[in-house]
Amino acid sequence: MSGDLDIARMEGDMMAAREAAVGVAGVPMLGLRPVRPGAGGRAWLVALEGPAFLCLDDALDPEPSLARFRDVAQAGLAAELVDDAVDAHALRAVRPSVEAMAAWATDLPAAVEALGRAADAADELAAWREDPRRVVASLVDIDEAAAVQERAHAAYATFAGLTEPLVERQDSLDAALLQALVDVERASDAAGLGASLGKMLAEAMPGIVEAADEMARAHVTPLR
Repeated sequence: MSGDLDIARMEGDMMAAREAAVGVAGVPMLGLRPVRPGAGGRAWLVALEGPAFLCLDDALDPEPSLARFRDVAQAGLAAELVDDAVDAHALRAVRPSVEAMAAWATDLPAAVEALGRAADAADELAAWREDPRRVVASLVDIDEAAAVQERAHAAYATFAGLTEPLVERQDSLDAALLQALVDVERASDAAGLGASLGKMLAEAMPGIVEAADEMARAHVTPLR
């Protein structure tokens, strides 16, 4: 994670932001998240009934800049997408299947080594997902997560490529090895290691930009 965050102070800041948001909007608040977009300081992205939206700057005043709001909204939406895509429990479940494959390290040294790297990166990504500092939606941290996930994805792809010939003759494989390979595939697929998080984010960006523009049109204070 980038920077340090005092969790207790953040809780106080969030309470103050909630009060400010309700005071400005005059309608019930559905959600609030602190955001650090690529440029500028912290902002507060607020979802309201309507649906409607409000962005507060770090002084808890309504954000007047349309460009700034778009940056904040896009960062918040990207963070939500990553939150949905990164499952810490599924990532940690990769490790047991990898440990089971260690019995074939002598027969498949390169494949087992690559799988170990995938599990290490999966554990690192799970820790990232569970970090309480992730309450702040940060593009820097999203980039960090994408880089870690790319390591996991690449290592798992190496493993899959090295073991693909085994699949072609699975009828002749030792039953225990076949089951271990199936378990690795299932766990890795559930953890999302078969796809690239960075690529998914890149493909989602046009939709994120469009959604941010829609949010701007539903902002409860003027943006210019």
